[in-house]
Parts: sequence; C-alpha cells; structure tokens
Amino acid sequence: METLEVHSKDFLIKWVNVPDNSIIDWQVKPLKKSINFSIYKKNEVLDENFEDKERFTFNGSNASSATVNSTNSLQPPSRNRSNSVSSVNKITESFYKTKSRSATLTSNINNGDLTLIKNYNKLISNELVHGKLEVSKAGVYAFIFDNSFSKTIGKKILFSSKIIEKETRSSHSPTTMPSIQATLTEASLDAVNTKLDRKLRINDPKETNIMRPKNGELLQSILLKKRRKKLQGFVKRYFVLNLKYGTLSYFRVNDSKLRGQMPITQSIISANVKRLEIIVDSGMEIWDLKALNKNDFDIWVDTFNSIKKSHFNDTDDKKEGFVDEESVGGSTVDELHAINRKINDLMETSQDQQTRAGLESLSSDVEKLIGRFSYNKSFDAFSVFSNNEFFDAKEIIDGGVVELPDEDDYEDVFEEEDDSSLDSDDDDDDRNDLSIIKESDSVNEEITKEVDEEDNDNNLSPLPLESVSRPNTIPEWTLPPTSILAFFRKNVGKDLTSISMPVDMNEPVTILQKYAELLEYCDLIDNALEIEDYQNSGEKILRIAAFAVSGLSSVREKERNVRKPFNPLLGETFELIREDKGIRLISEKVCHRPPVFATFVEAENWTLSFSLSPSQKFWGKTAEINNKGNLKLTIKSTGEVYTWQQPTSMLKNIIAGEKYTEPVGAMTIKSSKGDKAVVEFAKGGMFSGRSEELSIEAFDARKKKLTYSVFGKWTESLTLKTNTTEKLIWECGEMLPNAKKRFGFTKFASELVLVTDIEKDKLAPTDSRLRPDLKAYLKADIESAESLKNKLEEDQRTRRKENETAGKDHQPLFFHHVGQDSAPDSGEWVYTRGEKSYWNRRANGDWDDLLELW
Repeated sequence: METLEVHSKDFLIKWVNVPDNSIIDWQVKPLKKSINFSIYKKNEVLDENFEDKERFTFNGSNASSATVNSTNSLQPPSRNRSNSVSSVNKITESFYKTKSRSATLTSNINNGDLTLIKNYNKLISNELVHGKLEVSKAGVYAFIFDNSFSKTIGKKILFSSKIIEKETRSSHSPTTMPSIQATLTEASLDAVNTKLDRKLRINDPKETNIMRPKNGELLQSILLKKRRKKLQGFVKRYFVLNLKYGTLSYFRVNDSKLRGQMPITQSIISANVKRLEIIVDSGMEIWDLKALNKNDFDIWVDTFNSIKKSHFNDTDDKKEGFVDEESVGGSTVDELHAINRKINDLMETSQDQQTRAGLESLSSDVEKLIGRFSYNKSFDAFSVFSNNEFFDAKEIIDGGVVELPDEDDYEDVFEEEDDSSLDSDDDDDDRNDLSIIKESDSVNEEITKEVDEEDNDNNLSPLPLESVSRPNTIPEWTLPPTSILAFFRKNVGKDLTSISMPVDMNEPVTILQKYAELLEYCDLIDNALEIEDYQNSGEKILRIAAFAVSGLSSVREKERNVRKPFNPLLGETFELIREDKGIRLISEKVCHRPPVFATFVEAENWTLSFSLSPSQKFWGKTAEINNKGNLKLTIKSTGEVYTWQQPTSMLKNIIAGEKYTEPVGAMTIKSSKGDKAVVEFAKGGMFSGRSEELSIEAFDARKKKLTYSVFGKWTESLTLKTNTTEKLIWECGEMLPNAKKRFGFTKFASELVLVTDIEKDKLAPTDSRLRPDLKAYLKADIESAESLKNKLEEDQRTRRKENETAGKDHQPLFFHHVGQDSAPDSGEWVYTRGEKSYWNRRANGDWDDLLELW
C-alpha cells in the first residue's frame, strides 16, 4: 500500500478517473492517529464554447489578459474555469499582486465543484477500511483525507486502490464534447514520449535535472515548491509526472511517502518564463513551483501541454483548428528553444548596450513564436489510478516505477530548511492557508471541571505517566499439569471441597488478574466514542459489542485451557495501571462463598464496573462455565450506560483429548437509550472441533435492524460491514514467543504479573503479585509453591472460623454492596469513594488496617 502524509491543519486528495461500468476497490488504514475521510465526485463540466477555444490561447502579444477568480484560479475574463484548464496559461506580473487565499476545506470543496458520494467521517487509527464503489457512468472521484481539525499533529495513512472493469462496458459518449480518455492510449503515450525524448536529446545533460524511467511513463525531477506560510520561500521537492494517467505527485527528496497529488488534465496550469514559475491549481489546492533552470522549465511546460492535448481526440483537435507543433515543422519548438538559449547567452556576454537591446528584442520575438506553438489548448481529461494490484509507493506511483534520486545530484540553489518532523506545523504544503480551521468547541469538547487535586477519586492519579518497560518474565514450562482423572482417582471417597488442588494445575495468575485481561482491548471503547453516528447505523454499539467479546480471545491458545488461575484469598486485591491505554483498575475478592470478584475501571471518558461470580457444572467430559453478574459501561460525557453479561462457555475434553473452550448461545449488549446489539456464536458440529465464528447485529429502540453488522472470529479478528464497506475494527493481540510452553499467554497477560516502576513500593500488601506461592511458582519452584499455597489456604480457614466464632462478617475495604437482595452474588458491588478509597490510600501509603494475608 502507498504511504500518504497529511500535515496538521491540512488535507490531501487522491484523484481517480473511472470508465463506465467499473468498480473502485480501495483500502485505507490510518497509522497511529485518526483522520477524516470522504469520497466526492467531480461534477461534469461541458464546454459550451468549445469552438472559441483558440482565441484564448496565449500566443504572443494578442494573448488575452489573465485574471484570478475567487477560487484562486487563473482565468481569461468572463469565462468559467473549464476554459482555462486545456493548456498551460501564460501569466503576467499582476498575477502575483492579485492572488488571494482561501480559508477552509469546505469552501474549496464548493469551489472545486464536487458532489459528496460518501462521508466516512473519522477513520479510527490502525483500522483497515476496505470499500468498493460501483460506477455506472464515467467520472472523476476525489478521495479526500482531511486533517484540518488537528492543530499540531500530522498523520500518515496507508492507501491503495484499483479499478475493476465489469464485463459489459458502456459505449456511451457525449456528442456535445470530444471523448475523454481514461488513460492515454498507447499511440498517444508514444507520441508524448517521442516529443519529450527529442526535447531531452537537444539539451545538454548537465543543464537539466530531468530523469526518465525505462518504461517511458514517468517524468521526474527536482522542483522548488513554495511553503505554505508566508515569507518562508521555496524548498526542494521531488516531483513525478505520470504521463499515462495525467497525475503529478510529489515527495520529499529521498522519501517515498506521498505528500500531494494533482490531476494535471483537469487543473489550471499557469507559467511565467521569466520567473521559471509554474502555478498548478486543481480548484481544491494550489502549488506554486519553480524549475531549477530554463531547460527544466521548458520541458515541464511542454510536457504538461502534450498531456492535456493527448487526452483529447486528435481528429477533434484538427477539426476545431488546434495548432499541432508536430504538423508545423517537426521539432520547430525545440529548435526555437535552442535558438533562444543561444540569444540569452550572447546577451549575458555582450558588453555593448545597443547590442544587448537588440538581442533582448529578438529574444522576445522568439518567445512569441514559442508561445504560438507551445501554449496550445486541448480539452481537459482527468487522471485515473493504477489498475495494478495494491502497491507500495517505494516501487510504483500511479502505474510507473519511481526512481528517487540522491539530493546530492542537484545543485543546492536554495537553502533547504529542516522540516523532517511530520508533527511540525512548519511544513511545506502549499495549501495557501486554506485548511486553517479551528477545532470544534461544541459537541466533542468536554467541559473542564474544577476538581480537588488531593482527591484521587476525581482524577486518574497517578495517570498520566511516561511509558514503562514491561519485559517478559514468564518462563518456558516443561512440566505437564497433574491429570484431573488421576487426581480424582487418588481422592475417591474424600470430600473434594476440603482438598486443595495441586499447584501445578494452576497458571501463574489469579482470577483477579484473569478478569483484568478483559481490558486488553479497551481501545475499542475509545474508538467507539469517536464515532459520530449521524445516521444511526449502529456502528457505535457494535464497537462496544466487539469489546464485550474481545476478552474471549485470551483462551484462543488451547494450552490456556489446560490449567486454571489461582483462587484469590478473601480480601486479596489487584491493581492495574496502564499508561499506554490511559486506564486504572482496582479489583477485590469481596466474598468467598459464593466467590465474588468486584472490579472498577476508569478512563478519561468512561468507567467500567463488574462483580462476577464464576461457577462450573461438570457434564462428564465437558464443563459449563458461567460468570454471573453484569458488566456496566458508563460514558462520562452523556451518562449513557451499556450493560451485558459474559457468555456461557464450554470447556471440552476434560478427561482426555485436546482441551479447548468455546462460547455458546448468544449475548446481548443493551444501551440505556434503547439500542441493542446481539452476538450470535456459531454452533459447532460433533466432529468439527472448536467453533470460532460469530456475528453481531444492531437494533434500534423500535427493534429495527440497523445497517451495520459485525462478522469474524473471536480467535482472530472482527470486521464491521455494510453492503459496500468493511472496517477491520479488531485483531487479537500478540502472543508470547513459544506461547505453548508459556501457558498459552498473550503478551498482555504476561505483563499482569510484573511489578513495574509504576507499582514499586506503591502496591497494597494484599495485591496478587505479592503472593509468595505465586512468586515461587513463577520461578518454577513447584515444591515451595505447593507448600506456600497450602499454608495460605489454611490460614484463610483459620480466619474464617475466628470470624464465625465472633459472629463477624468479612467487610470488603474498597467496594460496598448495593441492591435489594442481600445475596452477595446479586445486586451490584460499587467502588467505595472518599478518604479511605483505594486510590486515596495508595497516594498516602495508608494500608495499616488491611488483612495480613501472607
């Protein structure tokens, strides 16, 4: 895929010309940061005064005077924009005094005469969006990447496209105008190349910077490009003109990331030979360019004219009275350029003022002749994307190979400023300040509230934090777990509730840490909140539903189903602070029988709370696993609440065979506004192995099915789909190297056992990471881990008996129960705020009254 760069307060356009009955197959993937994306169609412009074109050709002293209209476009007087795009226009010095600046992207879209096809609004970072646009009638389309909302941060995007032509092609061609070519025909391309090669041959190679690839489709060289900000001058950039597709693209020197593209055949191009300056105006943006020397200038201008003319039927050219430089003497224009260079050389060396004046007059006459033959008009066509498969910009740009030169090959005419930082606002894109748009301060701007800095419940303390290192400390494990069947046989006739399970049947995390794994993909929530679902397509709640099922992927490696987590002691806690995800989590075992584990998670824009009570039922070779309790996601800005329950899972092949877990049935995610999403897990056959596929449908408050849906596998990825668009909204996370020998852990799961610089000397003494048996287990000291585990469990029994004797109930420290039913596994366990809350205690090191668990 091609890499695009879009600067802050800026936008970038990719253009495509599509023939009749075709499909544009495109892909977009923003990297690290989101970007706005939309597709527009260029309105068809019919030239009603086609027969009068020649009178507007700039061919010497009788050339019409040029003016600038409100769209920043150079135009002949009283003519619409379409009449000035068919050739390179000659500009006067007055142009530089009257050139105006546009203010917004919206105004440029209006001036660019575009019709909106589809506005995708914000594309989420690192999500691959794939779409297909069916085109029945030929036209030109603009793919617009808008970063004007970002004041300081530039964006990178991966983009690719291809045109798929249907079997049946329409032969419709308007009779009121010449036929437009989607691309240059082979004959036209050969003709353009022949002219261009001849121009290059008559020039001294040392006097030109033009490069030509072997395939003959590209013209490449360094040009100077004016920076966006005033008084910053010009900077060297590498330009590539695709002759076949009529697109001009530019890059930094020695860099393959595309920074801009213009459709030459539908742009107004104006040239000033004295300044060696070329102005390219697409109606959406303006590039102010300068050639490094006169030879380069002549070649670029002549090639622009040739491309514009070649997109026009030759027979119609002659019928309408166009002057073809090939028909009036072969290389006449080339010879005139050579003569004019010699005249200019004589002018520079001549010491006689009268001689210099005569040579200057002669040079002016020669320039008029050049203008007569060179600045011819031809009807404008449009560029088209490559029909190749998806490509990388390092290899191909619009169908041709790019040979990026070394900057040292060019004379350093202008001192180039260091603008290597994409995030810098000091960039070179000549958008003429048209994208300086203030960020919205209405719907998406959160109201800043005054908070008590000492109350850590009202902020995310200790966040924000610098990134910390989280190395892998999970050892490779060669010891198989004790056979469940052998364990049962060994304890026949005994009360299994009073028997401790062997430690080697555990994995090195507790249930509290296991539940924290549900937060591995919490960025799905953040992404959902970025969606502005104007048409109520269901995208927002579907993304929430994707988060709800993403936690299932933690057991996708079947090795993960061989062992169970450590059972926390009553009063045991676990905290998780992830500076990279912007969340903090606190959980506590609040009840032993039935076991209940309360969790509260906070982020900048949302909170998540749940108090789950796991249970198992054995059915011979299969175990049914349930987690009683609701998960409640609350959106801070709107108060909207989403609720759901964990799906039922089946653990299969307990006694013999490969163990695996699969979700069954359905789960429903409900919004307090009435919308809901229903997840259906595919049913597996008796001999089909694990069932992994799922689908998610969204419904509004009236039970009407919404347009978007989600499909995929809970073990791999989930894709948001409509009839024409697909968004890859979730992919499962990275596994540890050699994961089968490391308990089947993901990288995220392995990081839950670490005590990083964030937790060092800050953890509550009841935190799972401080369990002595678990620490011994991580060192593969099975004997010590077994002994310590038995002691901890026996101490817990002693504390429970003492409480029963004293008539006391265990009182959780960081959660309290809410609900009419007093049963601990019903109602809701709510995080306790105030002076003795967990995060306030943590900030103050106030752990004196905690249970001494080990």
